[in-house]
This record gives sequence, structure tokens and C-alpha cells, in this order.
Amino acid sequence: MKNHRSPAWIQALLGLATVLCMPLAHADEPVYEMEAAARASYFAIDIYTVKKGTEGAFLTSSLRSGPYDRVATGFGGEKVVEVLPATRDADPQYIILGRYFDGELANVMTRQRQPATDRAASATPTRMQGRLVDVVLSDWAWERNRVKGAGTRPAAATFLTAIPYKDEAKVFQQHIASLNFFKIGYVGQTASVEFFATATPVEEIRKTILARPGMSGTALIALADGSGHVAYTEYYELPATLKSTRIQRTGAATTGVATGVVVENYMAR
Repeated sequence: MKNHRSPAWIQALLGLATVLCMPLAHADEPVYEMEAAARASYFAIDIYTVKKGTEGAFLTSSLRSGPYDRVATGFGGEKVVEVLPATRDADPQYIILGRYFDGELANVMTRQRQPATDRAASATPTRMQGRLVDVVLSDWAWERNRVKGAGTRPAAATFLTAIPYKDEAKVFQQHIASLNFFKIGYVGQTASVEFFATATPVEEIRKTILARPGMSGTALIALADGSGHVAYTEYYELPATLKSTRIQRTGAATTGVATGVVVENYMAR
């Protein structure tokens, strides 16, 4: 029996029609990635002081021994903040903030990373864990005001409080607030990591942070040991009042504010 085949051009058209009719894939859509990472509610917060001159080796070892480029289904994302130095000769400090869907995986990753990163440390690292209370996002008013310049009436900044799994439509579909805070792979943001004692009411923490000009977004985290809260905040421009702030560690207590620049920002592959 003779085998009848369609001309090549017909086969090509049929193939093209099949591709065009397929549902769109969203695997590389940034908003879908941000939405997924934003649901991770467990935080690991590690503070490192490293030997001067070992900054590159420290960052490389922290990536290779941590959740970066690994199959870790409970990992949401991680940011590394390089803290502004107190003096020219001070040992560099880094704060690693990891987000997880599973609190136990945060413990596993910390233990796995510890031998590699401790070799570069000039002081005993501080490690703590917590759970997300909420995220507060600003709108675009600050950027709009900067563009408009003098002689125009500034737009009032508004804020949106977002809780994972509850407010995603407002954040990611209606776009009521800026999404800068959730961007994956985006580095160079100025940031602060601020520690508040147990006695400080949550509403007072929010009021303090939201009063700062140029605030992009903040994640409020309740520490697992009950010692207080941590606020991780990013800014369009770091407020002048924070540029000389420092964190202090007294025994098991960490207080104050560390400010710096985001130098790593990634999620699970």
C-alpha cells in the first residue's frame, strides 16, 4: 500500500496551529514567581561578621552550601543584605534572610550551611527564626512625587497590609501597591533589619516604619523564641536617619537597626 504524506508546508502549518492553540505557560512569568515566594511564612535570620577580605569567599560558600540551586520544595526565597560598615576598618557584616514554607527545612539548611560559612566568620554568628505576621506595601506615590518635581502637589502615600493566602488578589492582580518588594533576582535595594523588644506593640512598630519616607515594603516577623519582632524593610531611598544606625548583641538579645544593600536575591529553581 502506498503511503500518502501531506506536503511539508501543510505539516508545518498544522504544527504551528498546534502551538498557537496550546495554553500559555506561565513558568517564567515574574508575577507568578513573586506570588509563590510571598506565601512562604517561615523565616531564618542569620547575622554574620566575616573576616575582612573574605567577603567573596563567604558569599560563594553561603550560596553553595545553602538552598541556592537545589531542589528544595519547602524553600521560598532568600535575600542577603550587606550591612553598611560602622568604620572603614570594621569587619564586614551580612544578614541572610531565608523564607520557607516549612520551618524544619529552615533548620536543616542552617545546619547544612553552618560549617562552610563559619570558616569565614570573625565572630560567632547570630541565628534566629520567626514567622511572618504580615507584609505592608506602599503604592507608587513616592516615585510619582520624585518625577513631578517642585511646584506640584505631592500625592499622598497609601499602604496595603498583605497576609499570605488572603490578600493576593489585591497585591498581584489588582496591583494596588508596588511589587518591588517581591521582585526575585532584583538586587541593589537599600534595606534595614530592625529588632524590636517583646514589649513594643505591633501597631507601634508599623507606625514607626510607615512614617519613613521612601518605604517600599516591610515584612514583620515574630521571633520563634518570643523575644520580640524583626522588621525587614526595603526603601526606594534609605532615610538619612537610618544611615548611622547599628545593631547591638548583648548575650542572647539583639537590638537596634542594621542598614545595607541587598546583594543576593533568589528563589528555588
